[in-house]
Amino acid sequence: MKMFSENNRISVRQAVRNYGMMVISISALVIPVAMNHTAMPSVLLAAGLLGVYLAGMAAAAALKNRIFQTASYVHGWILGTLTARMTGLLVQKFLLNGVPLWGILILFYAMCYYNLYKGLECRMRVGEILFLPFLLLLAGLAIAMHGEAEVMRIREFTWILDKNGIWKGYELFCWLTAVQGLWSLQNYMTEKKTAVGRVWLLGTAGVVFWALFTFFIYGDAGHTGLVFPLASAMTLAHLPGNVIGRLDSIFVFVWVIGLFTACSTLFAPLQAEEPDRRKKYLFGVLLAASLAFACQEKSQELLSGWLYWISTPVQMVLFIWQFFAGNGKKMLLTGLGFLCMLLTGCGHQELEKENLTESICVDVGTEKAYTVTFGFYMLDGAAETYQTEADSLEEARNMYDSGHEKNLDFNHLRNFYFSENLMEEKVFGNLLMEIQTDGTYSRGISVWVTDDDPAKAVEMKEQPEEGTPVHRMLNAWYNRESFRPYSSQKK
Repeated sequence: MKMFSENNRISVRQAVRNYGMMVISISALVIPVAMNHTAMPSVLLAAGLLGVYLAGMAAAAALKNRIFQTASYVHGWILGTLTARMTGLLVQKFLLNGVPLWGILILFYAMCYYNLYKGLECRMRVGEILFLPFLLLLAGLAIAMHGEAEVMRIREFTWILDKNGIWKGYELFCWLTAVQGLWSLQNYMTEKKTAVGRVWLLGTAGVVFWALFTFFIYGDAGHTGLVFPLASAMTLAHLPGNVIGRLDSIFVFVWVIGLFTACSTLFAPLQAEEPDRRKKYLFGVLLAASLAFACQEKSQELLSGWLYWISTPVQMVLFIWQFFAGNGKKMLLTGLGFLCMLLTGCGHQELEKENLTESICVDVGTEKAYTVTFGFYMLDGAAETYQTEADSLEEARNMYDSGHEKNLDFNHLRNFYFSENLMEEKVFGNLLMEIQTDGTYSRGISVWVTDDDPAKAVEMKEQPEEGTPVHRMLNAWYNRESFRPYSSQKK
């Protein structure tokens, strides 16, 4: 039984709108998190690899071997599970505070199952209908942020691609391989070359736009510590006459629509007919397994590692096999060798030159305004700290840099700890002003208040996962409202 038509074909418009919305939504999750002044070459590398992938996809034959098809579906399942978990966290953080993650994910997966239940053409029509309001609302909300974006920051970009940059570009590309569903659909598309070309143009435009937009808002690593930089930025978006924090809910709602259609496509076995009863049961089992993984805190790291090191390379091997299958073994071996060299080169990351700062404690100083303690993330799990007195966080950073060979890296900064005494002092307002204006500190870092020596909290091996986002404290301070972060003693 067909859902809408008897021609069993997918139009170029349907393919472009569905997969274009997918790339825009997923890139909005991962691209901003990676942005700093050195990241633009990595973003362009990811977009270029996506273009090569899509171009080859249009030329390579669709997978017919059942084992190969299963491997391709596993890749989609992994990406779908990661995307669904991040969607649940997004909703929990910005729309449904206090609702457990499992409750949000059950509702989300139920909606995905219903969309899967109706078959391919139904999903395509749903994405086709939602695409235009999705794009217009995102564009309108981005325009509402024009006063916060500093376009001249584009001068700060460094256009050098080193080994770390290549690895970062590869990671971004791994997420963008969500479009691999087009490979299996090519026999149903009316003009596959036109479709994949337009998907690449639309997806690349989205990828570059989110990268530039994030950098123009936050500056160099100003989003550090944020899980969802775009949604956090939208807490600053407002209609004329309103204050901070009015439009982020609308932005997140529209974004979730795009992620919903993306997950529906990633989870679905790609076929034209409405699935039979046996496949509907199979859908249910696969989605239940995905839901179980998505509810686990450790699943993000586990599935991300699988995506980067196993799933995507397997997809590349299958892709090269199909592309060169008719052109002789020499070309096939050349392609596989090139893939191995790429992955080997990407695997080397130089972390020895930086100290990864995980937490910062600020207390009242004796000779200067503050006593600042930096807590570092160590690969062996040991706690290491550096403490000094300074009149600002910048001064404390400069004092550290002047006396140590390693530089401070704030890409892993998760928690601020403030003492009770500090919050009663006038200098606390100066500290908040510095956090607000300094691009080093993001608005999504968690804030905690401590009753005893806050430096002890920095020395804890296990740092708390979630606290009060600093942007909420900044909003309250901006609007002169009473606000108190969570106490670290309650963890």
